[in-house]
Amino acid sequence: MNKEHLLQNIHREIILIKQITPLIKESDLEFRPAEKVRSTYELMQYLSGIGGTMFRWFLVNDITPEERQKITAYRATLTIGNFSERMDEQWEIIQNYMADVTEEQLNTMEVELPWKEKMHLGRAIIAAPIKWLAAYRMQLFLYLKMNGRPEIGTKEAWVPEELRVNP
Repeated sequence: MNKEHLLQNIHREIILIKQITPLIKESDLEFRPAEKVRSTYELMQYLSGIGGTMFRWFLVNDITPEERQKITAYRATLTIGNFSERMDEQWEIIQNYMADVTEEQLNTMEVELPWKEKMHLGRAIIAAPIKWLAAYRMQLFLYLKMNGRPEIGTKEAWVPEELRVNP
């Protein structure tokens, strides 16, 4: 497992989420494609913290019901205006957690996912924070498209602006 590759993948997901951020309008926030499915706003709340929260879960394992309430209360203060900042904040949190993680820990340290499945830390980082950031980024993109935003193209969801050949 390569720590730098994990960090690069997480950073790319955060860049892509932030790239979609300016496309979100106030009228998008309450969009919910079906009953009992997260709204755009709820999806943004989830995206703004799940990566950092999972690193805390894996490495500190101190998320009590009281801490979960604090996390939920903090997420409730999310706005379109501070969403990008929250993604930056999450990136900083992740980098701080990863600063002390060794390659050996990525390959040998066993952690438990929320559903009690156990795996080595590196694999767990891929299975949870990286995949969740990617999947929910795409869900956010699709919500915007389903909410009548034909001007938004696939490149906004997949290609960082600085890498686009044909912007």
